[in-house]
Amino acid sequence: MKIKSMKTTLLTFAALISVTLGAIAEEAPKEEALILGTLLEATQNNDLKKFESVCDEAMKTAMTTETLKQVSEQISPLMKNGYKKNYMGVLNRGAMKTYYWKIDYEKEGVPDMLAELSIKNGKVAGFFIR
Repeated sequence: MKIKSMKTTLLTFAALISVTLGAIAEEAPKEEALILGTLLEATQNNDLKKFESVCDEAMKTAMTTETLKQVSEQISPLMKNGYKKNYMGVLNRGAMKTYYWKIDYEKEGVPDMLAELSIKNGKVAGFFIR
């Protein structure tokens, strides 16, 4: 009787792990991943025109030449040493969705960062690297 109960428990546990790992390994939506790539490349290269190419009007107004330059100066050297983007998930925020990626820099000792990308009507409505 104990062996049958133990088998059932192990099978249930294995099924839960399988479902959990499937949820954790969720792939980033392709369009949003491309947009993130554009923003990261534009930030790395201090390219305002490229940055604005995926943004809505409010975001274009919010991102100034000086702001992009400041951010670029801070993270460009880290990005040029290499990094990986790991999709973490999405929050449905009513009219927009916010996507999250962990930015894992390849240089030893550099802390990870969080990229937060908010999309509304197919355009970037918000972008933060924390």
